[in-house]
Amino acid sequence: MEITRENIAAIIGAVVAVVLQITVAPAMALFAAVPNFIVAFCIVRAVATPYQAGFFIPLVLGLVFDLVGGGPVGAMALGLVLVTFAASRLYAALNNDTLFMPVAVILASTMLVEVLYGLVVVACGAGVSFGDAFLYRVLPCMLYDCVIGLLFYPLAVRVLVEKPLGQPGTPVLR
Repeated sequence: MEITRENIAAIIGAVVAVVLQITVAPAMALFAAVPNFIVAFCIVRAVATPYQAGFFIPLVLGLVFDLVGGGPVGAMALGLVLVTFAASRLYAALNNDTLFMPVAVILASTMLVEVLYGLVVVACGAGVSFGDAFLYRVLPCMLYDCVIGLLFYPLAVRVLVEKPLGQPGTPVLR
């Protein structure tokens, strides 16, 4: 891994996501829905930088979430690695420079991560049916994560993606 501006921004973003998940997320809980800043960061990073998004940051952040969150260890790590890989490749193939594609990929990916996590938790013996888990935990958390991801996306594009001067959207100093 080279030391570049994008990699340092990704590491700082990962640390900020973990700190927000540990400190801010429990205070933002609405009923059973707790925002997942780690999922939002990993998905947004995979969409914002589809060619540089690897598996290391989602794996480490997923393990941190599993160790801090109290769920089965490895469940979120598995879901994040699989979905961020699929999201980055899907976005790289379907990118058409419109706002619809990143929004659609972010929404579908956060839904898929939460559904996979819910399936693994139920399969590991949570003592609740998948219907109840989906209705009371997966669906509200998925909506929360989608909103956070959509709020993070413009910031991630600005910070994580280095555009050469002259590209559309890049301010030119005169």
